[in-house]
Amino acid sequence: MDIELRTAASHARSMSIYDTDPIPIEITPDGHRVAYLDVRELRYLAKDLRSGFTRPITPRLTTEEILAITSVASSADSRHFAVSTRENRRTFVTDFETGRTRTLNQVCWAYGLTGDSLMGSAGCDGVGVSIDAIRFDGTATRFRSEEERPLDMSADLRWYIDFGEPTSVYETATGRRVRVLPSELSEFQWAGADTLVARDADIEDGDDYTAIDARTGELISIGIPYSDSIVFGKVR
Repeated sequence: MDIELRTAASHARSMSIYDTDPIPIEITPDGHRVAYLDVRELRYLAKDLRSGFTRPITPRLTTEEILAITSVASSADSRHFAVSTRENRRTFVTDFETGRTRTLNQVCWAYGLTGDSLMGSAGCDGVGVSIDAIRFDGTATRFRSEEERPLDMSADLRWYIDFGEPTSVYETATGRRVRVLPSELSEFQWAGADTLVARDADIEDGDDYTAIDARTGELISIGIPYSDSIVFGKVR
């Protein structure tokens, strides 16, 4: 199904007329909502694709803030959104149901969020920075320091993937490795709170997707041929 967002921006031109920077677009884990920068309002909007209802999730942004957008994240239940910018190191967190927006200062990246906290960082380049679990009441707990930003966290923030040798799933709260992922699989992404999907290049007639239960390690053939345009999510 194609979704048309007529006023969504995908790139912004910086100082040079020849250089453009990508503008993030976020699709929620269940595939029912999408967050995008609206070129008319110059703010991020979130749209419910079932009802058509659209809600602002940031205030109107300056040119400097738009060019400095670092991340857009959504919660596992698709209710909360976080938009981060290097400009003034701010993150805007919005509850889609109520419309309430909080501003978290000194948070330059958001890697994921729940209803009352997010995993984020004050560092703006995403490398060599401390990663904190930040509650919306302003308290924070150090997750880890001097490491690259987590590239792939589960939508509920309970797990994250470390792409070292071997590629493994870790528990966010403790840092404990809970699952070593098969070496023949690649391009892992989350399709639910406990389910990963990955590209299996060993399929005889071409690449295919395989699902992995992060808790048990069980591999499940799902019969979907590989495509770099597929995004998985848990539909509810």
